[in-house]
Amino acid sequence: MIALLGLMLGILPAEAQDAANRNRFTNHTEVGALFGKVEYATNPYGNPVTYGRQTKTNLSMQTFNGLYVAPKLAAGLTLGLDWYNEAIINPVALGARYDLLARYNARIFATVDAGYGFTWFNKDLNQNNLIGGWMINPGIGWRLGRPGTGGFTIALTYKRQEATLKMPLDRAILKQEESRIYNRLGVRVGIVF
Repeated sequence: MIALLGLMLGILPAEAQDAANRNRFTNHTEVGALFGKVEYATNPYGNPVTYGRQTKTNLSMQTFNGLYVAPKLAAGLTLGLDWYNEAIINPVALGARYDLLARYNARIFATVDAGYGFTWFNKDLNQNNLIGGWMINPGIGWRLGRPGTGGFTIALTYKRQEATLKMPLDRAILKQEESRIYNRLGVRVGIVF
């Protein structure tokens, strides 16, 4: 009986603390499409640089987990998965979400993520080696839902992701690599709580 009473007294302060911190944590998970052009420059050793551009549409998913550091500002970590047809890049970034305007059950918010794109899940073919690069992803969105509860979002973002593709060498080519810059307009829908 005394052990049960001690356990209950130990749990109550923890539950009260969890209730106080519950409103500080936020999660924003999104899925969407990236629309834009891929610019590339191929530089085989001894040959002039070749430039090119292609229009692409690709899949993007990301989740932001953070804490409210001010009533309208949340800061945290963003993890993602972007599929660029021939490359899969996993951005890991510091992120922020800021409420610009709130009316009734709707809010307009700004978002920014900046970090590095890794190639953990990319499968290199033909002895090619894809190396990730720096990424930045600012945007603006609209959230529908009561404050303090979950909601649905739609966001319009710009994403810039750098990457380098290193290709195998042979006797005729001593160095061959392709620098890639993915400049994309992103449209994402998601949930936030």
